[in-house]
Amino acid sequence: MKKVAIVGSQWGDEGKGKVVNYFSSDYEWIVRFSGGANAGHTIYYKGKKYVNHLLPSIDPGSNSKGFLGAGMVIDLEQLIKELKILENDFPGISSRFYIDMEAFLVLPWHKEEDELIESMRREPIGTTKRGIGPAYTDKVSREGIKLYHIFHEETLKQRLDDIYYLKNNIHNGKIKTNAEETYSYLIKLRKELDELKVNFASAVSMRDVFRSTSVLFEGAQGVLLDLDFGTYPFVTSGSCMAHGVSSVGFSTFELDEVYGVLKAYTTRVGEGPFPTELKDEDGEKIRNLGNEFGATTGRPRRTGWLDLPAMRYAKIRSGLTKIVITKADVLNGFDKVKICTAYDVEGKIKETPETSLDFVLAKPVYEELRGWKDTNDINFLKYLTFIEEKTGIKIEYISYGPKTEEMCTVNDMIMKIK
Repeated sequence: MKKVAIVGSQWGDEGKGKVVNYFSSDYEWIVRFSGGANAGHTIYYKGKKYVNHLLPSIDPGSNSKGFLGAGMVIDLEQLIKELKILENDFPGISSRFYIDMEAFLVLPWHKEEDELIESMRREPIGTTKRGIGPAYTDKVSREGIKLYHIFHEETLKQRLDDIYYLKNNIHNGKIKTNAEETYSYLIKLRKELDELKVNFASAVSMRDVFRSTSVLFEGAQGVLLDLDFGTYPFVTSGSCMAHGVSSVGFSTFELDEVYGVLKAYTTRVGEGPFPTELKDEDGEKIRNLGNEFGATTGRPRRTGWLDLPAMRYAKIRSGLTKIVITKADVLNGFDKVKICTAYDVEGKIKETPETSLDFVLAKPVYEELRGWKDTNDINFLKYLTFIEEKTGIKIEYISYGPKTEEMCTVNDMIMKIK
């Protein structure tokens, strides 16, 4: 049975939710393996828009099921909000979702910490203030709460008391939400999840189930925001690459394909290096035509020309085997388009960054191509061919609009070329 991972190959916001949703009806399981509520995956179903921050992008009209893996940090309150929105349109759909009991939880004090720490930084890193960083910090420092703790109330009380005591000392009494309030909050949310008939499992109990059927793994953010290999410190706190499937008990060697989702241009939210950023009329035009505002925060995204050195870097880091191009229609009507083909790093030309420091020091080297009227224009095909030749990765699908069905194979597109 087929096992495929879909990851972002830029700084996130590439349209992974739509791509996953497009493929999801062909898979029994859609598995989110990393990230938290700082990731916004937008899908359209029968003309209605849904923004999932935590839920896997399943096709509501199919029989596919969703699994939230242990590599995630889960805000249960946000999760319940998303489930209730879907329940209004698809009664009973919550029973198609499973949560790994080993997943870590985002607690109210994590959001308080997020704001406190960001306000104390000399140079803010652009956090969404959703508590993601502090939750992952607690995971690593062994001060976290796992989902299974909320089913053992005495253990939960003790852990919350101990953690709050530590946090209160660290932050000099600035944490307002105490252990008792957090305990009541979590028990209330657990009861709501039970009422919604959400399932609780583990990657161990699901091992044989996953291996006997088809699985589509849904990544969060993009390779360039990965904690280990992204543009540190302007990154997220978890894994954004295909190797994150290990949190669900899989090896990348078990994957049949790793699809990298790539915008026809480049965007970035928040602070950090961005070699091809446009701060002119072209950048503003791309932002407005592409509706480049964050699904989670609403923040305007920074925009720029397509960056092929970054794409090559993502290919190596995450083992990309195929590309899905999204927002291909946004560049319709440009007379000329530029593509960054290499970086000038302190006088040395590099086709592929060697470390994330290269992104900081990079000056883009551009080539210019003729623009196109629409995606049925021969010049658009030349654009795609140029990308394939320069990256060594085949482009298999094209997305040309926000709706799930507005997608086709490259071969289908070629048949419409004028």
